[in-house]
Amino acid sequence: MKTEVVKETAAFVLQGSSYNGCGEPVEVSYAELRTANIGDTWEAYDDNNCGRALKEESAEIVYKTGRGCAVLFRSCGTTDDSSPEDWEDTPELVWYEFA
Repeated sequence: MKTEVVKETAAFVLQGSSYNGCGEPVEVSYAELRTANIGDTWEAYDDNNCGRALKEESAEIVYKTGRGCAVLFRSCGTTDDSSPEDWEDTPELVWYEFA
């Protein structure tokens, strides 16, 4: 008998990083999105204590219905200079439709 394993992929993955490496990835599944509430957030930070080339990410549920949810993604950090400067990307809104 042939057996096949099908694994649900993560809805999205957040990961912080810096000049010294990457932080732990934060995987969010569709099941977590289905049970989450408006205002719930996930955040990924760098855990290397380095202030250069820093990137931090977050995701927040801003709207939800029985059919799906809208997640607002933000990222910010610092440049890779000897005197790092702060930066922030334009927030991105993504709709996740539930099956």
